[in-house]
Amino acid sequence: MLNQTALTLANITWLLAGMAFVIAPHALRLPFWVTGVCVAAGAWRWWIARYALRVPPWWLMGLIALVVAAGARIEYGRWFGREVGVALLIIMLCLKALEMRMKRDAMIPIFMGFFLAITNFMYSQTILMGLYMFVCVWIFVAALIGFNRINTEATLKQRLVPAGWLLLQAIPMMLVLFFLFPRLSGSLWSMPQDERSQTGLTDSMAPGDISRLSVSEAVAFRVEFDGPVPQTEDLYWRGPVLSEQDGRAWRIYPEAIRTKIEYLPQGPPIHYTVTLQPHNKPWLFALDLPAAAPDDNVFFLGDFQMRARAPVVNLKAYEVTSHLRYSVGTGLTTKQLQPYLNFDSRLNPRAIAYGKALREANPDPKVLVESLLARYNKEFEYTLEPPRLGANPVDEFFFDTKKGYCEHYAGSFVLILRAARIPARVVTGYQGGEINPITRQLVVRQAEAHAWSEVWFADLGWVRVDPTFAVSPLRINRGMSETFGPIGVMNNLIDADKLGLLRQIAFSWDAMNTQWNRWVVGFSQDRQRDFLEGLGMREVDWRSMLIWLIVAVFSTGGVVGMFLYVRAVQTRKEPIVAAYERLCVKLAKTGIERALHEGPLDYWQRLQRCEPNIAGNAAPLFETYVALRYATHAGGPSHDVRDFVNRVRRFRVD
Repeated sequence: MLNQTALTLANITWLLAGMAFVIAPHALRLPFWVTGVCVAAGAWRWWIARYALRVPPWWLMGLIALVVAAGARIEYGRWFGREVGVALLIIMLCLKALEMRMKRDAMIPIFMGFFLAITNFMYSQTILMGLYMFVCVWIFVAALIGFNRINTEATLKQRLVPAGWLLLQAIPMMLVLFFLFPRLSGSLWSMPQDERSQTGLTDSMAPGDISRLSVSEAVAFRVEFDGPVPQTEDLYWRGPVLSEQDGRAWRIYPEAIRTKIEYLPQGPPIHYTVTLQPHNKPWLFALDLPAAAPDDNVFFLGDFQMRARAPVVNLKAYEVTSHLRYSVGTGLTTKQLQPYLNFDSRLNPRAIAYGKALREANPDPKVLVESLLARYNKEFEYTLEPPRLGANPVDEFFFDTKKGYCEHYAGSFVLILRAARIPARVVTGYQGGEINPITRQLVVRQAEAHAWSEVWFADLGWVRVDPTFAVSPLRINRGMSETFGPIGVMNNLIDADKLGLLRQIAFSWDAMNTQWNRWVVGFSQDRQRDFLEGLGMREVDWRSMLIWLIVAVFSTGGVVGMFLYVRAVQTRKEPIVAAYERLCVKLAKTGIERALHEGPLDYWQRLQRCEPNIAGNAAPLFETYVALRYATHAGGPSHDVRDFVNRVRRFRVD
């Protein structure tokens, strides 16, 4: 006979609490009506438990399921995929909880909750998310304990303490499986991503696009240099190159694929490792200019963009060698340069006319560029909140508002140069970064997103020219925080901390995230192989790993099982006996151990002869033990037993 009393209000409340916790991170990603269905189903289930009402009939539950499934199909336009799959799982979990009639029905939503907890890692794999999901699993295990309680209602302690012990006992096996289970070359999280949820640079640039990132504290990537960190003004992290212009926006031009970049280094190489956060785009970032692709899954385009063969949907670490000084592109033909001279002549007529006039006044391209930069320096203002622009954005910015961000300067600069028949293009990426003194890593955030230009000269080839530097040298030499102050709420709080405690905490937290990314999120097949080789495994293949996994699983299971057995034997003893044995262990430190055949009075008398002072201190405990253990009502009142246990715990052998 199943325990029907398990479906009490308390147990239902615990189940609904676990569901609410595990669904909460998805709430902002779900359509509003899905969240509404979840809230309504949860409230309805609680109301049924509160007033002992009947659950909805099967035909009504079937109708609701069909309606919400059709709604999901209309909302997402497909049946399969990460977004629609998670939404349907959440809806089914809530509906299953609504139709529970007996104890066995409760097992399904609990185990669905365990599975749903995993889906949160498809969106975030941070330390905080890991801790939050641990709490969610703890609540579900506590709910499971409550549903399996017979005849009596479990208290808060009776739920949480056993649930916590169960989770702690699972940690050794979890670590064994994490480090030894053969890893695939891909990842469980390598699924189609929702671009709306991503932040970072895109394949186009219009006025205002990059400035939106300037208030973001999100980490774009971290860099670990083999030697000294270059100066901030040299930290140009090359990303998408934009060569097509339609009058308002700049876009990527379809370049040919290259296996390497042909250029002439003019300085020593710099070696470093980039750990890139997922951004659902194929481009990778490197200092101008990378010498070679990090691996076979990376290639270059003709404009020196470095790209992966698939979008970066997982944490990606790659090693790069770059030269900060170089000569490239000196032998380009007129045909090869033509894409960097094109522009839409229907818009921005004043800027186009100005470029043509500038060329007539300055036949030398270098003199022309210097004169244009001088105008930026004298007349323009660098700001994160520029005025809105209309149909001819470059004209309005260059001749009227004269206030803008890096995309305004790079875009207008390149357009004017093209009108002056000087090849030029826009390069986007990041500029600068902040050193974490704990890890010595350079942390590049979305706030460091930047756009600059490259200009082609016949004798020099492609040369980086940053018009933003002409307007605001501080932005390039010192970074965003020095130019505009702390970025974001946290950085404002850190700046207000005169003792520097919050800044130290922020650096420590970033260091923790670095290790988490390295050993948990980024624990790839290659890193697993390096780890196992470091432990002494000479040949790391799936066969040897399988053998080690089996040995480790049985060994860990045996150790945990033995611990549980010993603990179970100890807990089966009467509290009085267990406390007396602890007392004997303490007294054995005097060198007088109790013999197996020796009763409490004989042991105390022998102790009295050898150590009268210690025996005198222990006499009340022996008297209490004999009275409680061997009296007519052996065991005594519970409060006397607890008092004896506490007195033994406090007893010390002087």
